[in-house]
Amino acid sequence: MGGGQGGQAESASEWEAILAEATKREADIAPGLVLLAVDKNGKSLYHKACGFNSRLPDAPAIKDDDIMWIASCTKLLTSVCALRCVERGQVDLDEDLGQSHLPEFKNPMVVTLDDSEKGYNLRPAKNPITLRRLLTHTSGVAYEWGDSRLRAWRKDVGPIPDDKKGFMQHLYDIPLLFDPGEGWVYGGGIDWAGILVGRLNNTTLGGYMEEHIFKPLGMKDTTFYLSTRPDLEKRLVRAGKRGPDGGMIPFEGMVFRAEAHDESGGGGLWSCATDYIKVLADLIKDEPTLLKRDTVVNMLAKPQLKDGEALKALSKGRGGAVAANAANPSDAGINYGLGGMVQVKTSAFLPGGTLSWGGLPNLKWFIHPELGIAAMYATQVMPSGDAKNLDLSRKYFKEIIRLSGN
Repeated sequence: MGGGQGGQAESASEWEAILAEATKREADIAPGLVLLAVDKNGKSLYHKACGFNSRLPDAPAIKDDDIMWIASCTKLLTSVCALRCVERGQVDLDEDLGQSHLPEFKNPMVVTLDDSEKGYNLRPAKNPITLRRLLTHTSGVAYEWGDSRLRAWRKDVGPIPDDKKGFMQHLYDIPLLFDPGEGWVYGGGIDWAGILVGRLNNTTLGGYMEEHIFKPLGMKDTTFYLSTRPDLEKRLVRAGKRGPDGGMIPFEGMVFRAEAHDESGGGGLWSCATDYIKVLADLIKDEPTLLKRDTVVNMLAKPQLKDGEALKALSKGRGGAVAANAANPSDAGINYGLGGMVQVKTSAFLPGGTLSWGGLPNLKWFIHPELGIAAMYATQVMPSGDAKNLDLSRKYFKEIIRLSGN
């Protein structure tokens, strides 16, 4: 893997110099970073906490077990839970969930804009909602904010009643943006998958995670309910924010609510890097605890999107300049598995076969089941998609690939 996007550290000393410069107290990339990487045998490839717990001038040094809102990093754990249910025959990836476990989708509707007084139209969806479509963001379930069709619909039907606010089944009880399976949009599909896991097992998503992920892996510092864990609140990282001049300033308030009403399988967990890396480390083992090896390789990390509208939408939204220059959607070199984005072709910073995703405050992770390596880049910087953190995380991932000998 040579040259390319984001530059590449040629040696450990060069990377360490880049990292030291990036995490000085006066640096403007992030208040602090926790960087962890392991191989399939549990050997640590990299383990470093650098920088500070907040952007305040007297902030203490960040620690590797400091607590962060991991946001959409939650999605991987929810996907693992759902695939455990598939392994056990509790649900099929392609069954019509509206006719079984999620009756909310018995008669799904698709919203479109029109010239009527309401400004939108609803029509019956042509295809059913399935677990595969929920996990790959091809169900049509979007995040409500930022879409003109859903804004028009919400203006007409009114806000969510106060007694239902904060509950996932009401938050994402919204029209679809397209017929299931015929597009790709990032949204609340995995929150619905979390609801499904709870219903299949007569428990909550959090209860299922506690029993089947947290306890088996020894994850004692991960929760949906931060306000019930004062021991974790004491270790909370205070986020930084990209200021108007491009510098890093303190983020005022909380990046996410501490008082959760419900368990968001799409983004509700609080955790620390030393807990989260345990999940990544398990998934790259020859004999994982959480899932069967075959499930990891052929479901979690296997491309699910065929050439068509879904892959076009993913490539346009997530492929950046690579996708813009691609003659065909598949030329962008990315696809989507049941656990995150799949790097189909080797890029400038990740080898083909990598499964990766991240969380809103610029957290990022990857696993490569075949090479047996996993890494996490953990920070708390707003807003999402910060260019400086993207560049640094790519350099870090390149360094991990180099350290692994691949």
